[in-house]
Amino acid sequence: MAHITGGGFIDNIPRILPKDLGVSIDSNVWELPKVFKWLKENGNIPSDELFRTFNCGIGMVLVVSSDNEIRVKKLLQQYESNVYTIGRVVTKQTNNDKHVVIKGI
Repeated sequence: MAHITGGGFIDNIPRILPKDLGVSIDSNVWELPKVFKWLKENGNIPSDELFRTFNCGIGMVLVVSSDNEIRVKKLLQQYESNVYTIGRVVTKQTNNDKHVVIKGI
């Protein structure tokens, strides 16, 4: 689990992954909350900086095996949580590969 706080996706998710793994996130899976849209537009913040600095509406990331994905989603939805499958764990090909790649921004 990664609590997405200051440092956004870019700084927080790699803390829970082995060095040879990264994540590919699809930002089109959830709607960016209005406050982040406002910050982006009125603060002239580039999308990559927005996702590096803020949680963009995703407060917690859980890395779950595909075998347990449906079970975990159902459990969290019992507590009226919004639950999204936002990406996949990927193997980094080189040490220079990014830990977090965000698609759709």
